[in-house]
Amino acid sequence: MPDMSTGDGAATNPGELVVVRHGESTWNRDHLFQGQADPPLSALGRRQAAELAERFRTTGLRAVATSDLARAHETGAIVAAELGLDLPVVLPDLRERWSRTLTGLHRDEIEARFPGSVEAWRDGASTELVGDTEPYDVFATRVLAGLRAASELASAVLVVCHGGLFRVLHQVCGTDLRAGVANAAGRRLLVEAGRLVDAGDAFRPEGTPATGAEDL
Repeated sequence: MPDMSTGDGAATNPGELVVVRHGESTWNRDHLFQGQADPPLSALGRRQAAELAERFRTTGLRAVATSDLARAHETGAIVAAELGLDLPVVLPDLRERWSRTLTGLHRDEIEARFPGSVEAWRDGASTELVGDTEPYDVFATRVLAGLRAASELASAVLVVCHGGLFRVLHQVCGTDLRAGVANAAGRRLLVEAGRLVDAGDAFRPEGTPATGAEDL
């Protein structure tokens, strides 16, 4: 499994990344598989972003980085505006994993076509997705490069990303997969000598169950 120290420009500065999944999108609301499709935030998602800003108001964040997908960038932009930070730095490597087979399908359609796949995915039992999908190792290498780039922006960076990245964190630094993959949920990581270390500080919106991987 790749780590933060692989590739060009390895991160060596100590720092902190607060890694957060974007607020609820319209496709999250409708239980559609998103991949790299680009739906906007729902009204709930925008409220979740504002609540994230309140959570981070006194935490000393210095910069915000997001993927280039609207649901992540809008979440980060709301937080940055509320905290008086610069506009988010867009890092395309943080994009969600793509799937030509699953994107746009309702989770019931996925289960009907591929029995057992939804439960295995939500339980975190598998890193693989069915059909024509970005290979996991390719995806992991890509998003870790995005985290490495984010870690170079400032000493404390909010990274607004997607649910798939938390599976990579589970593999790389042993985070509890179920603790931080709901919309607007996340966790704090330390960057030490170019490697990610779980700070043991996970959070999620009030009232969100701490079970199951990201919704489809």
